Amino acid sequence: MPKIFGSSLLAIVIAAVVFYMVGFLIFGVLFGELWLEQVGMTEEEALARNAQLGAMMFVWGFVMPLIQVVGLAWIMNHVGASDIGTSIKVGATIAVFIALPILGYNWVYEGRAAGAVGLDFVHLLVGYVVSCAILGFFRGRD
Repeated sequence: MPKIFGSSLLAIVIAAVVFYMVGFLIFGVLFGELWLEQVGMTEEEALARNAQLGAMMFVWGFVMPLIQVVGLAWIMNHVGASDIGTSIKVGATIAVFIALPILGYNWVYEGRAAGAVGLDFVHLLVGYVVSCAILGFFRGRD
């Protein structure tokens, strides 16, 4: 199996799919109404945006986690993370020290509701931790 930054292509694809599904669960199933309320969007506006994007919504929705998972694989390879525990620490560290401050710009400078930023952070934290756990699980096994 071809490897990208020490992680098999299969591990990267699985991690990206799971990351995508984490977003679906958080924004679509568990907290969809809360997120819409926090960003000031109605369900009709969200559906109109989805219609405007069409199938590309799903393409871009998958490409974004895929790129992040490749980046996570690069970082894990660079720091030598070779087990699940270390890999989870890498994902959590990146979420807290990189993703959270970046999301903070939305709250500080754009006036985005703290609740929306919080949900976005939960998405990235869970997505990074789970993706890194998957990558860590596959490292050395394939």
